[in-house]
Amino acid sequence: MTTKNNSSWQKPFVEIIDQRQRELPPTWAATCATAAARGERGRAVFESGRSREMANAVVSLLAQAREKVVMSSFLLADKGVEDAIHQAAARGVRVYVLLASEARLGREEGEGEFDKRVLEQHKAMLTRLGGHALFRSAPHFHAKVIVIDPETRPAGILLTANLTAEALERNEELAVVLTAAEAVEVTGYLKWAMWESAEHELIDPKDRFKATRPLGKVAHPDAGAAIVATTAATNTVRAEALRLIDGARSRIVVSSFGWDEDHQVVRRLCARAREGLDVTVLARVRPSSMQALLALAEAGATVLGFRWLHAKAVWTDSGQALVMSANLQRDGLDHGFELGVRLSDGRAQEVLERLEGWRRAAAWRLDPKPRLGALSGAVMLWQRGQLVEAEIKASIDVDLGAVTAASAASLEAPRPALSENGELPRLAHELRCTWQVVAPTLASKAKERRRPAEGKDQPATAYEPPVFREPSGRLVVAVRSPDELERARAVMVEVEAATIVVAEGGSR
Repeated sequence: MTTKNNSSWQKPFVEIIDQRQRELPPTWAATCATAAARGERGRAVFESGRSREMANAVVSLLAQAREKVVMSSFLLADKGVEDAIHQAAARGVRVYVLLASEARLGREEGEGEFDKRVLEQHKAMLTRLGGHALFRSAPHFHAKVIVIDPETRPAGILLTANLTAEALERNEELAVVLTAAEAVEVTGYLKWAMWESAEHELIDPKDRFKATRPLGKVAHPDAGAAIVATTAATNTVRAEALRLIDGARSRIVVSSFGWDEDHQVVRRLCARAREGLDVTVLARVRPSSMQALLALAEAGATVLGFRWLHAKAVWTDSGQALVMSANLQRDGLDHGFELGVRLSDGRAQEVLERLEGWRRAAAWRLDPKPRLGALSGAVMLWQRGQLVEAEIKASIDVDLGAVTAASAASLEAPRPALSENGELPRLAHELRCTWQVVAPTLASKAKERRRPAEGKDQPATAYEPPVFREPSGRLVVAVRSPDELERARAVMVEVEAATIVVAEGGSR
């Protein structure tokens, strides 16, 4: 038993435990960067943003079409873009649209990229525009591009963004204005995908998508000067990414939504980081990418995290860049239908400017092997395949409760053990631990042991202070006041008692 609230029989203790050198699991640490305004108008490279400069560039391009629009997007759910397509069709423009198959929608690129509302809007778009545009789909269609009038006045825009309001306004995305020659190159791939790679088509909005077969009449385009692709017949997106990475002299900036740790491109980025190059990685924070991002961070790359980043681009100090629809994964670099554009003119510098703006505004930085003292504020810890949100503080008060001393004569005891909260320590640089050491108290139902009588007719007398035999068999001396401790020590020696305890009702 322990004493009740009695200041004479309890003693407070305080100990500061320094945890700064404790190792944590891999951690995303908040950078405290101020989010930069996005969506500034580019000369030839747009970024997404609430100002809808990127979306407006797409709408403006569609408004210029006079003969034909050919476009590809995994998903289409933006009213402004839908209106522009409808208006183009009303002008007599032929509109051809490549989409991912409906069976794949909602499964690809999760973590909030396509919620139920967006999918419903996409389906409503098909009902509205079916009959005005020819839709063809396949599960591997992932390219994002719009081309107008390719035979007469070719123009186009290649995007990393799907044509949804969220992608065009919320995500970090890029769009590149294509030259006439690039638009013609893109058209070759779109034409081949439309007629030779699509699996379903929708002509009448009253009908469902129906199976279709390859025409067998459109040849796969030969590799061109600027446009790279992933198709069943080519992997020039992958080859160009590797060429840029290998050609970098001192610096690489790369952005992607998806990452595969064991992919050749990611492994090569890790190798260049280990060689001492300044490799900056921009990525969405998501569990499925963590192994690849950790490999990059452990290799020495600076890995920065975002909530909604979706852009796919590579820039190097060779002055060249690649903007593409492909993630740095097998789905994208090894198979699928993806498009990208090589940039070596002023647009490459614009890509860097956009990436640099995002770098400065990044909300998170990945530390693969952090010490607790190096971090403060908001963090996301990688533990058992999950990201755990937490906060690291400068100091935390920890009440360790009360511990019973061995004897009322000495209120001393080791600090109680700190219980760990699961696998993580308490997240603070210092722990201010407090506890009370209290005197032991006399057990209930203890029987008093009296001093043996000195004579035959003399009664037994009580020890002063009294001695008790507890139910456990332990012999103790019981005191009520600290003034009795000196006498209690003598009695303890005399009767060979185990310890000194406090009797119920001990004085203050």
